[in-house]
Amino acid sequence: MKQFTVHTEFDPEARVWCGSNSELPLTTEAPTLDQLLARAAEIAPEIAVMNGLADRGEPVKIHLAADHVATLTL
Repeated sequence: MKQFTVHTEFDPEARVWCGSNSELPLTTEAPTLDQLLARAAEIAPEIAVMNGLADRGEPVKIHLAADHVATLTL
């Protein structure tokens, strides 16, 4: 089963999670990680088929790799 890793990062100014995968290519954003996963799961299969990375009906895995950095005042 083909797996695509979506690298995610929180944008504190926009208050959204941004996700991207250069292999597909895919870039999307959402207010929460769950919504980002749902959005990626919605669009990744079609993008994979369009770019010859998977066949229609073939299952694919989406892996979210999250990175969130917080700035603290001591």
